[in-house]
Amino acid sequence: MEIYLDNAATTRPKTSVAVQRHFERLWYNPSSAYGQAEAVFKEIKQVRQQLCDAVRLNGTCLFTSGGTEANNMALNALSRRGAHIVVSAVEHSSVYETCRHLEQNGVRVDYVKPRGFVIYPEDVTELVKEDTALVSVMHVNNETGALNDIVAIARAVKAKNPGVLFHADGVQALLKTPIDLSSGVVDAYTVSAHKIHALKGTGALLVRQGVSVRPLLHGGGQELSLRAGTENTLGILAFGEALETGLSKQAADFDKIRQLRTAFLDGIRDMDGVKVHVPECFVPHILSVSVEGVRGEVLVRAMGEKGVM
Repeated sequence: MEIYLDNAATTRPKTSVAVQRHFERLWYNPSSAYGQAEAVFKEIKQVRQQLCDAVRLNGTCLFTSGGTEANNMALNALSRRGAHIVVSAVEHSSVYETCRHLEQNGVRVDYVKPRGFVIYPEDVTELVKEDTALVSVMHVNNETGALNDIVAIARAVKAKNPGVLFHADGVQALLKTPIDLSSGVVDAYTVSAHKIHALKGTGALLVRQGVSVRPLLHGGGQELSLRAGTENTLGILAFGEALETGLSKQAADFDKIRQLRTAFLDGIRDMDGVKVHVPECFVPHILSVSVEGVRGEVLVRAMGEKGVM
């Protein structure tokens, strides 16, 4: 029997209805000017609104090829040459490496170190300057499960410098913790489909109303002329189905994950050399565990040979 514990990396797709609808009647190019294509465009628009509603954001949704592209779009589109940005030192590589690239192109970057795995507002605002253009802090860390209070951080940042834009990578947060961006202090938010039982190759950058975004891809009028290219209709429809299903059973899923976490911790409690790294604030679906004297990749490979992934 296989035991799959790597859902922070990807999830098993559960979107058969969307797949069937796409291949039967929603396969047309949504940019075409006839009834069938307009029906596809309407379906995409509906998923766009679903995502904004799910995080309570008054704004729009720009579909991308995944979380990596959405993070790249946010950092490149919301920063500016010669300006200053602040990011946490424990971001996903799609943020961290993009910042390294921006540094080579005239952008100054400061990195906020976590305390107890968590990023705190006062540590971020300490680095905010008069010419800071953007702050980016992930909502949930993909390795430790640390939960950052992005609304409190964004509010503190804007209290110091109202002109700063705030972006959060929410890839590990969607459907894993309650999300409420209705305060309007978070300007852009990244999500990814394959983390919530939809398909790989689809993500989105959710952008608050009134925020101006520079295009990352040029060539067509798709995604409000901000991301050229024919829409990934199948991926978008699957994203919508997975989101709707997940929201309908979110409370039950939270309870189940908490029970599984407790059972797992009870099972390893008395094991010699095993250490659990628990942030002060965390989501229950991610656990960081180390074994004294054993490299992580060695442990992962050994477990994989036993059917535990």
